[in-house]
Amino acid sequence: MSGSNNILKKIGQGLRFGAYHAILLAGAIVFSAPFVWLIGTSFKSPDELYPPSWFPPMPANVVTSPYFGANANELPIQPVDVNDETWEAYLEKGRETVRGKLLTIKDTLPNFIQPYVEEPYLTDFILGSFFRRMPKELWTSGLNDFSSWINSEINSEIVINAFDAIYRRVALGELIVKTWDAETVKVGDAETLKWELHSDCAKFVPRLEYFNRKGIEVHYDFSKGDHFVVETIADCNISADEFKRLRLSLHGDKSWYSIHAIIDIGGKRFKSVEPIYLQYNQWQDCLWQVYSHEDKSIMMKSWYTIKEIGNSPETPEGKLRLKLEIRKTSYPIVLARKAWGNYREVLREVPIIKYTYNSLLLVLMNIIGQIFSASFVAYAFARLRWPGRDYYFILILATLMIPAQVTLVPQFLIWKSFGLYNTLVPLWAGSFFGNAFFIFLLRQFMLSIPKDLEDSALIDGCGYLRIYRHIILPLIKPALATVAIFTFLWVWNDFMGPLIFLTDQEKYPLSLGLFALHALMIWLARFELMMAAAVLMTLPVIALFFFAQRQFIQGITLTGLKG
Repeated sequence: MSGSNNILKKIGQGLRFGAYHAILLAGAIVFSAPFVWLIGTSFKSPDELYPPSWFPPMPANVVTSPYFGANANELPIQPVDVNDETWEAYLEKGRETVRGKLLTIKDTLPNFIQPYVEEPYLTDFILGSFFRRMPKELWTSGLNDFSSWINSEINSEIVINAFDAIYRRVALGELIVKTWDAETVKVGDAETLKWELHSDCAKFVPRLEYFNRKGIEVHYDFSKGDHFVVETIADCNISADEFKRLRLSLHGDKSWYSIHAIIDIGGKRFKSVEPIYLQYNQWQDCLWQVYSHEDKSIMMKSWYTIKEIGNSPETPEGKLRLKLEIRKTSYPIVLARKAWGNYREVLREVPIIKYTYNSLLLVLMNIIGQIFSASFVAYAFARLRWPGRDYYFILILATLMIPAQVTLVPQFLIWKSFGLYNTLVPLWAGSFFGNAFFIFLLRQFMLSIPKDLEDSALIDGCGYLRIYRHIILPLIKPALATVAIFTFLWVWNDFMGPLIFLTDQEKYPLSLGLFALHALMIWLARFELMMAAAVLMTLPVIALFFFAQRQFIQGITLTGLKG
């Protein structure tokens, strides 16, 4: 009988153990979901944010370009108020109608589009745009009315615009030079620039009509080679000393292949420090700027740096030569580039190193101040006897009930009267005056230390300061680690303090510096960059928890042993 009871008891313990861990696992999944969404969004490009998805789509493994493709938000999407049966019927009827209409108007389309009128992406792109703007009554009026409406809406202009959107290609547009005196010189455009190609795996196809922007397309086939070089020479009477920036209008094919630039102007040669990636499937302005004091400043950087590497005797005087090398890379590197793309832009556009230095300086000074002041005051309350000790301890604890916002204005006036406004001093000097919570935390820990250790030290001739240094501090390391962790979290995430005491952007910590990026990205609707910046801000906190969780838990546990 006792054996059966033991078996049932073990089964019950196992079930409870499994239930507890199942609950913990479910909680971990639920509470980690926002962070997983944050990371997934930080990997997405701007045109992949909608419809919402946990993870970004995989990039195409491009061997030949141009090719066809479309984003998920450009394809037909089922409305939430339409049932599956109706959706399938309308989707099938819509595709049939669009394909038929395209074949009907085929002869009215440009010659380069006619061979692709049966391209599935073209059909779905047009149909997707119709679903987004079709009248709601068509969902109930029947398939014939829906088909008639599509036939009445499709025309050559809609087809050309749809083809432009799904036609992923590399194309070269206008070229503009800017001087240090803010003078803008248009060197040429797709019609006037004479491009040369140095490769057997690519060719030029001028596309000067029908699309909204003219361009010289570069059709390549990397099965015949792993890179190609294009270059142009044009009139440009600007000296090397006057030259500041070059802007090239470029249409990408979303292949994530790299572009390296060499620019000859005014007898000097400049080379790009880092590559530009073909990460978009639309027109973009590629900016190359000469390395200068602006690269060291805190201003937002929208350019890629070029540096002078010597003379260019082969380029005639009064001419500009631009040479671009586009190189194929392996698919794993393409995946890495896409995953790192938004982080690369954040690190390039924002002086993240300067902001991080300011944050680390504040964290270090605050940790030193809190550990010294809180442990010193806690030692006086826990181990020394003096008149009014308990009364003053209660008074210190009472300050915990005062909201921090109440003391902001007095603190601001005090530090400003000392001439320390717009410096980092107000953000760390206060830590050397102690924190009521940390004083309480360390006092509770010190009360758990046996009195005999202190008495033995006094007999051996140690003074109170020596006891504090050689006996108390080594024994309260777990609690000091807790103080350091809490201080790191508070200072690292502090936004209100820097916002009030700092006006010079060069002194911003990471929390306030990324807020400036946040304000800019909201205006530009670059939410993926905001997510990447948020991940960069969060990673140190997560790393701290994983590396210091043992000390943190030990410190919290031991502080309550004696009160």
